[in-house]
Amino acid sequence: MAPADEGNGRIAWIAGWSLATLVLVLGSGAAALNQDFSEPDNAMRLVHVRDMLAGQDWFDSVQHRLGPPDGLPMHWAQWIDGAIALPIMLLTPLIGQHAAEIVMAFVWPFGLLAAFMMLVVRVSGEIGARDGLRREAQWTGAILAALAFPAVEKFAPGSFDHHNVELICGMLAVLGVMKMRERPRCGLWAGAALGLALATAAEGAPLIIAGFVAAGVLWLFRPSDYAKGLGWLGVGVAASSTVMFAALVAPSDWLRPVCDAVGAPFLGVGLVGGGIAIALACLPATFTSTIARRAGSASVLGILGVALLGLSFPACAGGSYSVLNADIENLWISQISEARSLVALWGDDPAMILAVAGAAFAGLVAAVLFLRAHWREADGWIVLAFLLVSWAVLVWQIRGATFATAFAVPFGAWAVARARRDYRSKASAIRALVFAGVAATSAAAAWAGAGEALQARLTPHTTLANYEGRVSSAKSCATPEAFRSLATVPSGVVLNQFALGADVLVWTSHHVLAAPYHRNIAGTMIMMNALRSAPDEARPIISSSAAAYVLICPAAPETSFYARHAANGTAPEATLSSMLAKGKHPEWLAPVELAGSPLKLYRVVR
Repeated sequence: MAPADEGNGRIAWIAGWSLATLVLVLGSGAAALNQDFSEPDNAMRLVHVRDMLAGQDWFDSVQHRLGPPDGLPMHWAQWIDGAIALPIMLLTPLIGQHAAEIVMAFVWPFGLLAAFMMLVVRVSGEIGARDGLRREAQWTGAILAALAFPAVEKFAPGSFDHHNVELICGMLAVLGVMKMRERPRCGLWAGAALGLALATAAEGAPLIIAGFVAAGVLWLFRPSDYAKGLGWLGVGVAASSTVMFAALVAPSDWLRPVCDAVGAPFLGVGLVGGGIAIALACLPATFTSTIARRAGSASVLGILGVALLGLSFPACAGGSYSVLNADIENLWISQISEARSLVALWGDDPAMILAVAGAAFAGLVAAVLFLRAHWREADGWIVLAFLLVSWAVLVWQIRGATFATAFAVPFGAWAVARARRDYRSKASAIRALVFAGVAATSAAAAWAGAGEALQARLTPHTTLANYEGRVSSAKSCATPEAFRSLATVPSGVVLNQFALGADVLVWTSHHVLAAPYHRNIAGTMIMMNALRSAPDEARPIISSSAAAYVLICPAAPETSFYARHAANGTAPEATLSSMLAKGKHPEWLAPVELAGSPLKLYRVVR
């Protein structure tokens, strides 16, 4: 990259970062100042940070106030907790812990946003350079990334969760694999990024698959150009997986087969995958002289690697959710909006598909057009590998939209830059419309606006107004103000709707039975079975648990969900959930006054 282009790219990503920061501050800044978390995962991450600052052991992953009496081992990598906790610890003597937490609520996500924006601009520039549009694609990529909801919202103030880190790792891997031909050692940091992504969360698994597939296919067709880079990629994945395993897993747990977090199976994937990549790069010419021999060698090693992992960790064949039983999957997963499939979303809310998948689909179309003109070049295929894997996740669960939208940006940037050049070379009304259309369809924010407009046309006004009112009321259940009076109640174990769990832990000293985490099967099922039952049937369920209180928010969607999914043939209006929502209660629950709160609390009378 020429110095002039490099400087231009630097200015572009700073401009994109500034635009995204402005949008995010306007949208979420006030909530972050109030520590009002829109996602439970961000609140729970802050609980972990506070526990670490209070002295909880580095290798102790248990959230001791969730799922009493034993607590719940969480599946998150604690290195993020430590990275957030350290600056808070240093700032606390100067400004106090509360203020330090608020400072980090802005510094942490915006620092990560700067790295993400830099990588997106670099990757977009590489794609645009194939048509002499490096600078134009860099600037367009910066603007599109700043408006790339739902990806950029993962960098909003207060975003302590790991999704933003995963986005950075994925984009860093894309850029590293792109650069392997000219600088093979770039494969090292591409592999390191993939290993870090896998060690951080299970969401890294699709990224590591995309990285291995992209680098492997390049080696298959161009071994002389990519063999060294593939070897370095394998070294990076294996090394980073090993380092993160040693840093994050207690020696006593090294042999425990954990399927949803860093542990022996994740290390196995890193070592086996990295080892296969290194082996392919080092095979003698006898095994690599033709494309058929290379394909055969890769197939044999791949099959052996998969078989080794399958035999070593058979319990992980079902993935992260293999621990769920049918009841909790039906009653819990169906309430997690981001866990819905694209097909289910089509049936429930087709207008939302525009916001979720519109920009990702436009990116696919742009990718086809780019590769039709540049099918001999590797860069487009590399980005496409990550985009297609993200699309596969998106079809399965719409949470994949975060990554699909991000990896669509480079192709969208190229398409906009190309349409702009065509218009400027020969201005006409048709070319102006084409340019405007390409620019609009490449921006995720435009798709979100189109989805809202379509929703308004498809839904009767009264129905839409009723829905918006219910959403507003439900949001009041999770504000810090809702929990202030609850914090003054003597501490105890709370049987709670799971959406309230993380906020109870953040704002009070209570313990909770339920929170939206798939490992918390026992506590969540106790809560669900109790609220879905008639009061007489709910009483022994609650009395046999550790619960001292029952907590609900009548406006929360969970309240009506449990009434609609009543247990044992109970009429919806006769469930404990429905009764408490109406302000009624059985004699074995004593109401506790929560002044100024939308929450309803009852003490269990035994």
